[in-house]
Amino acid sequence: MITSNSQPLVHRVESNGLGLSVLELAPENKATATLVMHHGLRDSAHALLPVATVLSRHFHVLMPELRGHGQSSASDAYGVFDFVLDLHEVITALAGERLALWGHSLGGHIVSKYAAIFPEKIEAVAIIEGLGPPHRAHESDEAAEMQVLQFMILNRLRQQPRRSRPIQSEAEAAERLLRNNPRLDRSHAKNLVPHLLRSTADGIEWAFDSRASSVFVGASRDNDAKFWRNIQAPCCVISGMLSHEYWGAEMGSDTFDGRFAENEMQHRIDMFNDCEHHWFENSGHMVHYDEPGHLANVCLAFFTEKLSLT
Repeated sequence: MITSNSQPLVHRVESNGLGLSVLELAPENKATATLVMHHGLRDSAHALLPVATVLSRHFHVLMPELRGHGQSSASDAYGVFDFVLDLHEVITALAGERLALWGHSLGGHIVSKYAAIFPEKIEAVAIIEGLGPPHRAHESDEAAEMQVLQFMILNRLRQQPRRSRPIQSEAEAAERLLRNNPRLDRSHAKNLVPHLLRSTADGIEWAFDSRASSVFVGASRDNDAKFWRNIQAPCCVISGMLSHEYWGAEMGSDTFDGRFAENEMQHRIDMFNDCEHHWFENSGHMVHYDEPGHLANVCLAFFTEKLSLT
């Protein structure tokens, strides 16, 4: 388990009237290069600290909390380009001249789009479990796609009541987190849980806005691929061999078990101009929970080479 003795600095950055909480490590390395690391839905910037701590030995690291998550403000706008704008404002406010990006899941979607839209700014990109789920049958059936969109519009664009039972304590929240992520280190779960919760009049709840998941309404692989093809910076894509556990639970059906078809991932990798790909055998979707040490080392080697520190 990787730990850090230094506490991150915390900044507040404004984006279109919203306050974004941003963690910072190693500001003394800003002249070398800045890595901006973006977490995914229902997660926290603090979850990235085991990986960020290793990277901060050589780089300046910024970790924004997504709008609607943690200490960042909630919003009525959760389109993907709202998140891209947030990233831009963080970069403008806090980053150095040399810049690289790292993103997990939704964070991967955000950084890949930013790198394609602002290619002159970015020197390297790491995308961790951020190329979306395996192909599903309805994606080739327009009538079925309309039914899926109907469900997503009614269930993701509306603010949803909390469906999970009330959280009684941080210890209970940690046990829930560990049940959902059995490979997560127990001590890391205990340290992370306070950053995944917020206080309410009725007690405590998970610190994310349910409406944020609306970011994926209408998303398509063809649209994503347009951005992958236009990233000029070298990329490192990391995938969990056990990610079918996540995709099966999130989207599983009688005809979909969450697994990628043979060569499906390689087909996506081939759309990038310059991309290396790593399968992590002992990781599911939450690679930074499952194999933080391995992830940190692979990313450190990638960024060190691409940013010419060797």
